[in-house]
Amino acid sequence: MKKLRYSVWLIATLGLLLWLAHRSVSEPASPTTVAVAQLLPPAPYPPDFEQQLSRSDIDITLHAEKELPQDLPWQCETEAPIIGSPRAVKGGTLRLSNVGPFPANFLAFGSTSPQFFHYNLFERIDIPLVWEHPATGQPMAGLATAWCRLGNSLYFRLNGQARYSNGRPLRARDFALGTLLRLKCGDTAIAQHIRALRIYGDSIVEVVTPPRYADILTISRLLKPAEPGFYADFGSNYSEAYAQRIPPTTGAYTVAEVQRGRLIALQKVPNWWAADLPGFRYTHNPNRIEHHFFTDEAQAWQAFINRRLDIMQTRNVAAWQSKLDGVPAAEEGRIRLHSLRIEQPMPPYGIALNAAALPDINLRRGLLQAMDMTSAVDILFRGYAERLPRFTCGYRQLRHHCEQYKYSPEAARDCFALAGYTETGADGILRRPDGARLSVRLSFTPSEKLNTVVTLLTQSAAACGAEIVPEPLPWQNISRQLNEGSHQLTFWATMPGLPIPDYGRFFHSKATGHDAPFRLNDREMDTAIDAALKAETEEQARTAAAEMDSLIHERAIWLPGWMENRANIAAWQHVQLPDNYAGVYDIAESHQLWIEP
Repeated sequence: MKKLRYSVWLIATLGLLLWLAHRSVSEPASPTTVAVAQLLPPAPYPPDFEQQLSRSDIDITLHAEKELPQDLPWQCETEAPIIGSPRAVKGGTLRLSNVGPFPANFLAFGSTSPQFFHYNLFERIDIPLVWEHPATGQPMAGLATAWCRLGNSLYFRLNGQARYSNGRPLRARDFALGTLLRLKCGDTAIAQHIRALRIYGDSIVEVVTPPRYADILTISRLLKPAEPGFYADFGSNYSEAYAQRIPPTTGAYTVAEVQRGRLIALQKVPNWWAADLPGFRYTHNPNRIEHHFFTDEAQAWQAFINRRLDIMQTRNVAAWQSKLDGVPAAEEGRIRLHSLRIEQPMPPYGIALNAAALPDINLRRGLLQAMDMTSAVDILFRGYAERLPRFTCGYRQLRHHCEQYKYSPEAARDCFALAGYTETGADGILRRPDGARLSVRLSFTPSEKLNTVVTLLTQSAAACGAEIVPEPLPWQNISRQLNEGSHQLTFWATMPGLPIPDYGRFFHSKATGHDAPFRLNDREMDTAIDAALKAETEEQARTAAAEMDSLIHERAIWLPGWMENRANIAAWQHVQLPDNYAGVYDIAESHQLWIEP
């Protein structure tokens, strides 16, 4: 009888377990279950972690918290204007277009080539130690709740609630690991700005900077943590082994779905640790953000009109308005137009001249005066854009004047004559006495906008006796040219250095790769870059910036394009924006939008 009762109990128990297992597979976990499942203990650091730190290019040391200097002048976030809108609704899916190249990898650092989607994936999602209020510029709490400066040292006290998207807690030593791994991958910017890193217990990070101007926002953007569990397999094959792994983030979203070449979907991290911080309370509203990739903007516009996208953003307002003419949804007010002015550092859109390929400065000066960029901008944008006044544009602390080359056929021909082009061919193009024609290549990634600009510049140059040969190429080919230095002229832009310009990566004689298209080997320029790096006050930094912009003009290596200081979007009526928007140019990447049910 006892055996029978035991058998019945055993069968019932197994049945219950099977039912629970089936339920856990067939039904999605509740938010509570997901959040609890993600609260994981910290992962161990590599066994030889301290030995690796001792061999680092930066002095990185670990200390007990009791060794921290006493009576530090801690500062914390003060009352600031609201970011986003209290009317924001949480939830829903925001569908965006992306006409850039699909990322070849998801490496948070150490990528061998530029990956533009990394801006969306890391720069706009990961939370820095301290970040800049978009309207006031004042420091806001991020991973750190308090910070201070003492001499050449900056101190950060971490938020004890901070966690990664994989559920593991953030610890101060993660910044030591992140610095170590980035140094191993050749990140030179860290060594330029950080002399030493001292870790006190689990919650305090001290950064010792060289004796030059380095504000707290610069260091906060530079210093990144690494979750040790995720990087447990880090080795010499890192870039291949980790290329398709999704790094855990400290931000509100993580990658949930990847359809190669078509879609990257971000999902809200359940019970995100920073959701109630003042700077984030009314932001990061949608539960899901879908980035849909298209080969060109025309495809994206068609998807938007067909309601497969929620918003479209453009830099070409005139074309944007013409595309919506006659669209019923626009005429009925179901598609709304928004044009917002953005006050932030501007990407240096323009044409870079390769000084190594075009060593004659008179030739370069002639080309800069032969391409009528001002007229091209006026024709293309119909008054909705303006020329960039200088390379360092949009920085709150940099307001200096800089000379510009103006379109002048007479001045251009004078410069070409000094470069040896003194004869005119039957086609109107200047030649040297040996018959060499004044012909240069202009490489660019084709688009409706750039095709028009290049056509206009080619026509204006021809009137000055110069042949500009358009070279439309896929971005991958442009990137290869920049890495090899095989280009002559190239339409170029990159993300500006924040919060102050980083001239070294663009103009230093040792600079290479996508961010160094100018290939200028100039001792005076190198000296000016070093002076900018050694500036110990903000006033010295401003003086150094003015000197750099003057040299950029004098060396004739860059033709300024247009300012990307207006964000223009078309949005379906269910997409809402804050009344007093202050944020980045890519409005969706400010994470202040929300979806009305």
